[in-house]
Parts: sequence; structure tokens; C-alpha cells
Amino acid sequence: MADKSAKQLIEEMPELFRGERAGRANVVVQFEISGEGGGNWYVTIRDKRCFVTEGVAESVDATVRVNADDYVALSTGKLGSMKAFTTGRVKASGDISLLQRMERWFVRR
Repeated sequence: MADKSAKQLIEEMPELFRGERAGRANVVVQFEISGEGGGNWYVTIRDKRCFVTEGVAESVDATVRVNADDYVALSTGKLGSMKAFTTGRVKASGDISLLQRMERWFVRR
């Protein structure tokens, strides 16, 4: 798993999504991943399903900005989300509480 890129990890999100945990959520979260292997993706959650699309969404509920290496560390459990936010390694805007809830909607890698 550590050998996976940020792109591979973000594109695996639908496989790890547990719709029953998301309830009636209908949200779009933009991920702006910088550095080598980075890019822009947005995650749409609706009807207890998760979709990942490369690019920039027209309208989002929250945006996450993170370096590709830090995204990989977050996704694989090597970096805790609270530490990442408090140290500025991850920056977020929009509905921050949504991002906290969203963590529970996915199976841990």
C-alpha cells in the first residue's frame, strides 16, 4: 500500500466507501493535491454511493489542499488527520465538520 500514489489512493475511494455510514449525505469535496503525483479530483457522495472525478468541480461543500506525500501518509494511516490539520500539512476550507464526518464513511486502508 505504501507504494501507491496519491492518484491511486484517491481513485480507490469508491471501493472503500460504506454508504450506510453516510446516510443521506449529498456532498462534493474537492481535493487539490500538490507535488509530484498530485492533481485535482473531486469526490461526490450521493444516494449512498461515492464517485471520484478528475478535475475541478463547479460547486463544492469543502476543499482539501495537501501535498501528495502527505495525502499518501494520511490515507495509509501514517499521519493522523488531527495532526495534519494542526500542523498545517493539510488545509481545508468550506464545511470542515463535513470532512470530520466523512472520515467515518470509509473503511481504513
